[in-house]
Amino acid sequence: MSGLARSHGVLSRRKRPRATPQILQIEAVECGAASLAIVLAHYGRWVTLEDMRIACGVSRDGTKASNLLKAARHFGLVAKGFRKEADGLGDIPWPAILHWNFNHFIVLEGIRGDRVFVNDPATGRRTITVRELAEAFTGVVLAFEPAETFESAGAPPLALPMMLERLRGSRKGVFFVLLTSMALVIPGIAVPVFTRVFIDNILIDRQHDWLLAFTVAMLAVLVLRGFATALQQAGLRRLELKQVSVPASKLLWHMLRLPAEFYAQRHPGEMASRLNANERIADLLSGRLASTVFNLTSLLAYAVVLWLISPLLAVFILATQLLYVLVVYQGGKVQRRQSLKLSSGLGNLLAATFGPIRAIETLKASNMEAHAYLQWAGHHSGVLRTRADLALTQTLVNAIPASIQSLTAVLVLVVGAVSVMRGDLSIGALVAFQGLAQSFNAPVLDLIGLAGQIQTIRADLVKIADISRAQTVAVGDTATEPASSRIELDRVSFGYSPLDPPLIADFSLTLKPGARIALVGGSGSGKTTIGRMIAGLQSPWSGQIRIGGVDAGMLTQATRSRIIGYVDQEIFLFEGSVRDNLTLWDASLPEAALVAALSDAAILDDVLMRTGQLDAPVAEGGLNFSGGQRQRLELARVLAASPSLIVLDEATAALDPVTEKQIDDNLRRRGCGCLIIAHRLSTIRDCEEIIVLDRGRIVERGDHDTLMALDGEYAALVRGTI
Repeated sequence: MSGLARSHGVLSRRKRPRATPQILQIEAVECGAASLAIVLAHYGRWVTLEDMRIACGVSRDGTKASNLLKAARHFGLVAKGFRKEADGLGDIPWPAILHWNFNHFIVLEGIRGDRVFVNDPATGRRTITVRELAEAFTGVVLAFEPAETFESAGAPPLALPMMLERLRGSRKGVFFVLLTSMALVIPGIAVPVFTRVFIDNILIDRQHDWLLAFTVAMLAVLVLRGFATALQQAGLRRLELKQVSVPASKLLWHMLRLPAEFYAQRHPGEMASRLNANERIADLLSGRLASTVFNLTSLLAYAVVLWLISPLLAVFILATQLLYVLVVYQGGKVQRRQSLKLSSGLGNLLAATFGPIRAIETLKASNMEAHAYLQWAGHHSGVLRTRADLALTQTLVNAIPASIQSLTAVLVLVVGAVSVMRGDLSIGALVAFQGLAQSFNAPVLDLIGLAGQIQTIRADLVKIADISRAQTVAVGDTATEPASSRIELDRVSFGYSPLDPPLIADFSLTLKPGARIALVGGSGSGKTTIGRMIAGLQSPWSGQIRIGGVDAGMLTQATRSRIIGYVDQEIFLFEGSVRDNLTLWDASLPEAALVAALSDAAILDDVLMRTGQLDAPVAEGGLNFSGGQRQRLELARVLAASPSLIVLDEATAALDPVTEKQIDDNLRRRGCGCLIIAHRLSTIRDCEEIIVLDRGRIVERGDHDTLMALDGEYAALVRGTI
């Protein structure tokens, strides 16, 4: 029986921290799933982050500790969650998962003295103090052990296979760049060889008849270098252009076809940055590809030539280079930890800086300026300390390798001079050896930098793979138009986490052409979710949605969008003209349809008063329009396509009653059906049916008079809004 099964999680005390693999979360809601992936990988079970998201039931709200325990047991771990004080974490098996700052999960690798080793899926592995642990740890800990049935499986994601996959369609270009890069090694070796010949044969032995041939050979080498460099750069530019344009266009097209659920858990800025990551990857695969081949070939060639000149000095050079690599590598690890700490501190400082500025009126009204300043000062001092530590580390990391290189040069000169005096080495050979030894260091340093770049690019590749592996929306292929715009929801169920009960269960609704149905209920009751399912932005877990008697999933997206319009409570306006915001660049929409849509949305007069009218500029987010104007522009965009049914999700919440009544009359005149989602119940009194929801369940349904006579949930909502 395992220690977790025997007791409250107190196992044999492990004094030695456990190093765990670094698996970074892609979005903030994935911290729990990524933490469990780290623990599983530590025990030899590698699970992709996509699979972990499903297993842990990650939703728009993240995941719960109980779901992490269920997922861990599913993968063969004995798992238990309990409460612990910070000073009792030495009694649990490491690695363990800690609940952090009430909004995050991290992995505890171990504790040694005052140092706590953690693996944060947001930033990576780092070391913190016991005091920092006590301040952020919430007391909830999840401990794990492999069960008898646990099996190792999978493999860590490697950057090289993912990079080679991107180069699959550019084999000829890659081969050409490799060939020219290898050709450039010849001049690098020729220069020290010529140096030896010049000193030993022409200067010392006075073989002046070699001078002409020597000069011609040197010129030929220079021409070869120039010609090979020009060919290499031309090949690199073509390869880079292909690596930037083709993957970026494929990725964007794939992103546009992903379901709305994919974006519900991902920040728009982060998604846009993944497109920019293509340029970084392309730069590495093109520019660094050539230098890497050149460096590897140069190192091999230089090592052979150094050995041929002097085996003793060659062994000495190789030993000092290994020491050099070790120092730079260890120093880089310390720098990365400090850089991650600095990055986290800067994020907190930024929040502490802009947060109070955004809420300045609240701060002043609450007399909390001093408190906000103290918060900022604490973060600021922490950033300054981390910067000082990082600067000191950088100074040492730069100074120690430089000292090693200087010492190496001196020792090579001394040992080489002794060899010359003993007759084991010529002066020309010593000078050539020194030149090659200096050239040997540059490729080593460049390859060390490349290793760091690959780690950074690996994170970009994982993020892009997160998009590429996501399943696109299944598009129907039924070209036949439905017989009508009748919408039927037949016992549909839907939820945001597969490990939790569905939010909407066995929900049925029929919306006839021209009918008006309202959904009401408290926040979180599922009103918006139902509207999004009808609009095709969410797919039901079970049940069926039919449009004109045809399964909605069988219709093309163009057909579905032409029948159903959706006005979201979150307004989307972009920088451009009013026309662009209405048409979304669809040139087939006639201007008459735009004018009619603006008129029915009660915004036409406001647009005509602006310079340019339909071509009047719209600022990013519609900041040059009022809240009510933005809402009406959003409605006009949907009306311009003349849908048969409109889902109105709080679409008139920012309007005054008079304007709202005008828009309502215009919609009735159009004859389009409406599914109205509203908190302001005065707008739905005349709906044919009003459905009252509570936590996804129908508690009441009927018209206004019927529901008021029941004196139930709806009547209470009406009284609460009066």
